[in-house]
Amino acid sequence: MARTPLYKAAEAEMIRRIETGTWEVGLRLPNEFVLAEEFRVSQGTMRRALMTLEGMGLLHRKPGRGTIVTRPEAAPAQPKAAQPAAPPPAQGRLMAGGAPFVPEVHRAKSGLRGADPEEAALFGTRRLVYLQRLLKRAGDRAALEEVVVPERAAPALDEDGAVDLAELLEDHGLGPATITDEIGAAVTTMAESVALACDRHAPLLVVTRTARDAGGRAVARQVLRVLGDTASYA
Repeated sequence: MARTPLYKAAEAEMIRRIETGTWEVGLRLPNEFVLAEEFRVSQGTMRRALMTLEGMGLLHRKPGRGTIVTRPEAAPAQPKAAQPAAPPPAQGRLMAGGAPFVPEVHRAKSGLRGADPEEAALFGTRRLVYLQRLLKRAGDRAALEEVVVPERAAPALDEDGAVDLAELLEDHGLGPATITDEIGAAVTTMAESVALACDRHAPLLVVTRTARDAGGRAVARQVLRVLGDTASYA
């Protein structure tokens, strides 16, 4: 069963509190940092949930006054004619043996690093949060992954989060409007050969996925370096 995105869970709980009167009309809510701590989500996730409730008319956010609970009757408790958000446009898929390539995380590390010139131009920042993982499929080492997001977008990325980029970003409150793929090829370096337990100069399928928001701004990039005899792109 698919996990409920964190921002959706936060929205549902805040709506419940307003509907039941736990949060009374006129109540000034704590700041985003305090709310994020209470709901155990990132500030980015909490900001997205607050913006949704503001759009529903359940909250009013004003500089200098903070976030105020407004009258529920000013807007429906749920978005009118609520429909699930449109998924990113269809893209190709990694396949393995005629089935979708679904790896699992074997090892991971994350942190903060400087952007290279191409990344700095893409994201408009020189500080990126990164997530690097070694992926396995059917018990064998199959791919190397790196995901980067601007530091301002998320303080950290979950090392055990989904490998699917859209799902990973949704869980961090960064749901993309579009995801585009670029396909390339390479051969393993010495370090990659050791990590993947393969021969030196083994062929790699390189999939570079760039996620953008509704305004066209890049919010994340994922680079998958998959052993060529493990998967194909269709």
